[in-house]
Amino acid sequence: MFTDSHCHLDFPCFKDELDPLLAALKQKGITKLVIPATQASAWPMIKEMASAHSPLYYSLGIHPHFLDSFEEVHLAHLHDMLLSRDDKCIALGEIGLDKFAQASQTQQEWVFVKQVEIALQLELPIILHCVKKQGRVLAILKALNFQQGGVYHAFSGSLEVAHEFIKLGFKLGVGAVITYPNSTKTRQTFATLPLDALLLETDAPDMPLYQQQTKNNSPLNIIPIFECLASLRSEPKAQLATQLYNNMHNIFSLSND
Repeated sequence: MFTDSHCHLDFPCFKDELDPLLAALKQKGITKLVIPATQASAWPMIKEMASAHSPLYYSLGIHPHFLDSFEEVHLAHLHDMLLSRDDKCIALGEIGLDKFAQASQTQQEWVFVKQVEIALQLELPIILHCVKKQGRVLAILKALNFQQGGVYHAFSGSLEVAHEFIKLGFKLGVGAVITYPNSTKTRQTFATLPLDALLLETDAPDMPLYQQQTKNNSPLNIIPIFECLASLRSEPKAQLATQLYNNMHNIFSLSND
C-alpha cells in the first residue's frame, strides 16, 4: 500500500476526473492521500471532499503564495475550524516562507508565525512549504520551541539541513525531483537519510516527473517516485514500502486499512 502525503486534488484540473482517478489509485494500492489547503476560500470544499471520499485527508492553512487574498480574520477562522476539526483533518498547512512569493518577507513571516502558534496551541503537526528560506524557518521554529513535527514538503536541501528538521520531528517529502538525473544532491540526501524520516508525495498537479508527457502531475505518479527512491536505497522494496506507509501513520492520525 502507498500514500501520497501532499497533493492538491481540490485544484480545478481535477474537478471532472476525481472519481475515475480515485478508482485508479485504489487499483494501484494508493490508499491514502492528504490535501493541504493553500487559502481560506478553499477550506470548506476540501473538508467536504475528504468527508465524501474515504482515501482523502486534509490540512488547513494559508500558503505564502496566496497571501494576496489574506485577511487577518482568516486566522480566527483557521483556529475555530481546527478546534472543531473532524477525523479527516490531520494537520495545519500548507504554511511557510518562500523567497519567490510576491508577498513581502515581513507579511510572510507574520502569517507563518501566527499559524505555527495555532498549531502549538492545538497540538497539531504542520505541513511546511519552504523555498530558499530554510535557515529562517528553522530559526522561527526553534524560537517558538515547536516540537510537534510535521512534513517538510518537497524537500530538496542538503543532508545537514535535513537533519536539523528531523531533530524537530519533521518527516521529509520525497517527490518527483529525485527522478531528475541532475538532482544529484537531493538524490544523495534521500539515499542516505534514515528511512523512518521519509514520506512519498507528488504535489499534483505540480512538480512533474522527469520527461513527463502529460500536462498535469497525478497522485498515480507515487509509484514511479517510489521506484526511483528504491533504486537509490539499499533496503528491499517490500521493507521500503512498509516503512514509508508506517511513517505516514506515525506523523498523522490516519485510520488503519
